[in-house]
Amino acid sequence: MKIRHRDQERIAAILREELDEATRRICDRFFELERPPVAGKEDELDGIRRFYQDLTDNDWTEADEDALANLADTTEEQIKRMLRDAFRRSRVHPVPSLASLINVARKGPGTPALDGAMSLANPDAVPAAERERIANLLHRGLIAAASEIASRLELSGTKADVVREHLEDVEGAIISEFTPLV
Repeated sequence: MKIRHRDQERIAAILREELDEATRRICDRFFELERPPVAGKEDELDGIRRFYQDLTDNDWTEADEDALANLADTTEEQIKRMLRDAFRRSRVHPVPSLASLINVARKGPGTPALDGAMSLANPDAVPAAERERIANLLHRGLIAAASEIASRLELSGTKADVVREHLEDVEGAIISEFTPLV
């Protein structure tokens, strides 16, 4: 088969479209592998599983399922409240497991001496680990948003870079508003 010059451009466009579509399908399949299904069971505890994953950015594990089974006599709303409070009080970030959050929750609000020392601190201050965690979440979210905006508006590479750079500037401004814990 002999390819003429005018056909080369058309063939290149077809190949580009097919490669883009194949890349998208491959990315989708890899994304499915990264995030396995929450759990094999479809029951009333799926809300807790999703809440834990959103809160900690951890994948659900068998150990987490075992820890959740120990809370069978507690309502979903009580468990979510307990996890939220324990996450706020946890000194370890990222949180290693559901069991660690349950342990923090069972220890209670903390010792009075620690609370007395905290009252002298700036209430708006954010610990360095928390600042880093929030900054990482913000960065991942804004990068994904920039990609989504560029693809929906069908922006070229240069225009997409402008959107990304602007969102990075916004990210820096937001992070600079956090008062560091000194």
